[in-house]
Amino acid sequence: MVNLAVVVGVIKIETLFIMKKNVLLFLLICVSSLGFSQNDNDTSKIQLKDITVSFFASYYEQDGNHSPVTGGIGTEELKNIAPSVSINIPLDTVKSLSINGGVDFYSSASSDNINNPYNDPNHVSGASAKDARSYGVIGYKKKNNQKHTSKGFNFGVSSEYDVTSVSGGVSYSKSSKDENKSISFKANYYLDVWRLIYPIELRNGTNTYLPTDKRHSLNLSSTGSINVNKKLAMSLTTDFVLQLGLLSTPFHRVYFNGLSTAVVEQLPSLRIKLPIGLRVNYYINDFLRFRMFYRFYTDSWGMKGNTINLELPIKISNTIRVSPFFRYHTQTGARYFGEYQTINSNSEFFTSDFDLSNLSSNKYGIAFNYNPLFGLGRFKGAFRKNKITMFKSIDFRYAYYERSDGLKANIFTLGLNFTIQNRSINKK
Repeated sequence: MVNLAVVVGVIKIETLFIMKKNVLLFLLICVSSLGFSQNDNDTSKIQLKDITVSFFASYYEQDGNHSPVTGGIGTEELKNIAPSVSINIPLDTVKSLSINGGVDFYSSASSDNINNPYNDPNHVSGASAKDARSYGVIGYKKKNNQKHTSKGFNFGVSSEYDVTSVSGGVSYSKSSKDENKSISFKANYYLDVWRLIYPIELRNGTNTYLPTDKRHSLNLSSTGSINVNKKLAMSLTTDFVLQLGLLSTPFHRVYFNGLSTAVVEQLPSLRIKLPIGLRVNYYINDFLRFRMFYRFYTDSWGMKGNTINLELPIKISNTIRVSPFFRYHTQTGARYFGEYQTINSNSEFFTSDFDLSNLSSNKYGIAFNYNPLFGLGRFKGAFRKNKITMFKSIDFRYAYYERSDGLKANIFTLGLNFTIQNRSINKK
């Protein structure tokens, strides 16, 4: 598991909540503006599929004792609250628009130590322990029903105190006439621009420890899916990830063998990742299904990993599903990893980030879905004149995570799902 970023700076949470409310209001106004009044009895018009709107809120907390900010020792205590919204708007019978956005509010005990040497006896907790990340992604997709193809693109931005990111991507998929087979391709590019914040004792105004402040990432993905029979569906996904530029984290310290003074983490400026994943879904009966996902991972830094996810959705009634799940992961460490004061000072590359160490982890929990046939509530004109909004379903998920280096975490996620009756358009 990749730790959430630990950063410096004071961001006023109240201001960000206001920004969040304004963003959500803007998105809802956009949805509402598509719903101009139509005569639903006009036989020359067709009704588009409903707009779907989902609100999510998650709470994450972790604790451990291997913070890379302090050279692989020290607290990893962290808390994160992440509200978000996801909207899908059918524009006509073949085109759709998707909008996703949110804010992550997080606090980390170890972030104070960026501005305080770990061995400072006068260290006290400061406001730098808090920060936030805001993000948004907009996507467009168009289907060709005659050729059974789909094309799309997306554009995204995100911002936090020390990193600003932009991204863009394209996608293409094709399915068989009976839709039992399909293949899809995706390509995404990410540009991250970092503010190079070094540990406080290493800031002297002249030294430059890292050669660039930019990271370029290219992700290529292909997925082939097949419905083997009425009960069994399978898919195989292969990815190619190329990263160039700043792959070190500027405020991660490393302590060499026998030395008490810190240096800045140094990692190669090139990394290639090659994950391969197999997904299997099996329909046992009307009340029970089995889902399995296996992934093999390897990269140019010498890491290899194996991950397996198991999930067993159980239909309690026509409206309630409960899904226990389990995930096991194991990996070999990167060749550049070393624990506190174990790395040779002659090494070219080095890190004490335990995310890159030899470890194993378990994650298990339960998911709950409540989805009544006619929803939990129906409202006319709530967002769009003369249109029905349905409070469709509730999702709740809890997971407990632990790994072999002592890190432990709890994750809670709540989802509220709505549908909004869409407009009518002229028949072609």
